[in-house]
Amino acid sequence: MRSIFAAALCGLVLALAGCGAKDGGQQRGLFTGSVTDKSEQEVEQRFGKPAAVDATGSTVKWTYKRITFDPDNQNQVDNETILIFQKGADGKMKVTQVIFN
Repeated sequence: MRSIFAAALCGLVLALAGCGAKDGGQQRGLFTGSVTDKSEQEVEQRFGKPAAVDATGSTVKWTYKRITFDPDNQNQVDNETILIFQKGADGKMKVTQVIFN
């Protein structure tokens, strides 16, 4: 009975290990859903500070390094994930676009 339990546990651990990516812990689609229409404060609270910030005119670009992975490409980690913030109808900066590189 113990050997069956141990084998099942090992199988579960291996299966779960294959679900994630090496560095990038967020699947692209889930990450996009988590940040779209969110404020800078909401994104920073959930995912931390970005590696770089670039403000040009009315657009702010946040760049995260190795935070996401592509499940359609053997869970390859994205080197950069870029969030584009623009002012919404309410005048607040919100994520309007996510770019994966």
